[in-house]
Amino acid sequence: MIEIRKLKEKDIETALKIYNSNKEFLIHHIGSEKVDYCFLSNELNEMVRHDFTSNLVIIDDEPVGIIDYSLNDSGYVYLSLLMLLNNFQNKGLGTSIYLYFESLVGGKNASKIRIDVVDDYENNVIPFWEKMGFIRTKKEELTWGGKTSSVTVMEKCIS
Repeated sequence: MIEIRKLKEKDIETALKIYNSNKEFLIHHIGSEKVDYCFLSNELNEMVRHDFTSNLVIIDDEPVGIIDYSLNDSGYVYLSLLMLLNNFQNKGLGTSIYLYFESLVGGKNASKIRIDVVDDYENNVIPFWEKMGFIRTKKEELTWGGKTSSVTVMEKCIS
């Protein structure tokens, strides 16, 4: 059973384990192979300031990932992060979690989901998002943790 629940201060150590299990992701997204408590606490505060919610993804009572997003009143969702513990990747869980997330926000009157995929390194996940029904809409730059990266903006209309 999949559960998505708001990440709280008491969950930061669990979130750190998830982030830090993804060394290559961190190197290519923020320019560091590891994050610390201070980084993640600041990140959570920034998310709140920009009307995003950071959530733990839990499967059968075990935290396996993080999903961050914003849903505005017009039904537009900005999915900023879907990250799984490294040892849970490539097992079909990303697909199941994303589809669960889509049904969750669809039940809250979401009509379109946007993601920004860092695409300036070999191991990008554009094919995954295309499989989920997203289309490429434009190229932009994104700065996170002091690192600026090229991104492909992708969107999907949902009903």
